[in-house]
Amino acid sequence: MSKQVGRQDSSKKSLPLYFPLWLRYDTSEVIVLTTKVGMVSLGCPKNRVDSEVMLGILQETGYELTPEAAEADVLIVNTCGFINSAKEESIDTVLEMNRYREKGHLRALIMAGCLSQRYQQTLWNDLPEVDAMVGTGEFYRIVEAVEGALHGTKPHFWGEMPVSGVRSTRKLTTPEYTAYLKIAEGCDHSCSFCAIPQMRGGYRSRPLQDILFEARGLVDRGARELILIAQDSTLWGHDLYGKPSLPRLLYALQEIPDLVMVRIMYSYPTQITPDFVRAIRDLPVVAKYLDMPLQHAHPELLQRMGRPFRREKTERVLNMIRENLPDVTLRTTFIVGFPGETAEHFNTLLEFINTMQFDHVGVFTYSHEEGTRAENLGDPVPESIKLDRRREAMLAQRRLVGSVRGRHIGRVVPVLIEEAGDTVSLGRSWMDAPGIDGVMYIQGHYTPGQVISARITGTREYDLIAEA
Repeated sequence: MSKQVGRQDSSKKSLPLYFPLWLRYDTSEVIVLTTKVGMVSLGCPKNRVDSEVMLGILQETGYELTPEAAEADVLIVNTCGFINSAKEESIDTVLEMNRYREKGHLRALIMAGCLSQRYQQTLWNDLPEVDAMVGTGEFYRIVEAVEGALHGTKPHFWGEMPVSGVRSTRKLTTPEYTAYLKIAEGCDHSCSFCAIPQMRGGYRSRPLQDILFEARGLVDRGARELILIAQDSTLWGHDLYGKPSLPRLLYALQEIPDLVMVRIMYSYPTQITPDFVRAIRDLPVVAKYLDMPLQHAHPELLQRMGRPFRREKTERVLNMIRENLPDVTLRTTFIVGFPGETAEHFNTLLEFINTMQFDHVGVFTYSHEEGTRAENLGDPVPESIKLDRRREAMLAQRRLVGSVRGRHIGRVVPVLIEEAGDTVSLGRSWMDAPGIDGVMYIQGHYTPGQVISARITGTREYDLIAEA
């Protein structure tokens, strides 16, 4: 077994990239039975949706859901296997939850998600504490896993995930006014640093009617913001309709009554066409916001990373977007310390950040992943240099934030209220995605889920200040 995947010394705590979240529920909706199930969900929003589906299936079956680990008869850890720190956190969390056999009511511990799918038999052999294992492909069999674990049969399921015909009610773990909507599963891209195709399989679009069915249901339950997620949202439909068809989906979502905002995450530069940009421009419900992970700017690094585009192409796409959407908010992420990255390569990235002036930037250090094409690349970058470059890149973005965010001062925008205060409330406009971007401070007391118009009056580093 890999050193990175096996047991970790519990005295050594890595800096978490993803934060474990005890999922909270409206207890008035829970059926009181003798078997209580709790869950820890790790990783990205796509994993979170999987967790919500599992919780919904369990609740519909009759299990009681609890947010308290000490009260749970069954604990499920939905793991992340994306990079080393996430893998370590997943293993640590499984071992931590196992302690509730002694200090709680735990009778069965289940490991689910990406790490389970990626390392399958290795983890099954290496973690006797786990009573059942469910990969990303068959988390719909979570009831079988729970029942088998409670009866000591130690089931494990690792098949390929279906993407259509899903009618299960999700147990939302977001506030009722915001929900993630997964539109595809898997990935066809061949980025040399990424193991997601190993964990999620090839790209499979959900059919339009399946997505609309779920979207209408989420809006009927109170969602006002739907956040579209996939490994590459802009590729949606290519396997069903012969070409990428995200504009078709956006026009259909526009027709759902009471839906206020559709936000698109995980865009890919090669699929951002004039038709796609026009759809964002012309549809009031679609947020003027694009999340486009670019990873680097130097052509040699992009080639080594297996990215199918170059800086010149990216700049043309970004300029086309801004020309047609002058109010657009752009988010991106970069990787520093990729094998072979020189000071010259890194300086090109810094210059790109300063030139393009993105609204939001995330920077990650390269994580060596087994089974990827980058695994055998030579010329590794020392960890200390990776960290220094990350700090420098984030500092470059921080210097730009004031002017980039300041361009919105004076603008009147719709704001979704998230947190009520006596004199100041917190909210978000189309410019900020939940959990990863800034917030807006608004003078006055408002109700969470309420949508108001607000005038932006100032900035507070990454955040905005406004008045109704």
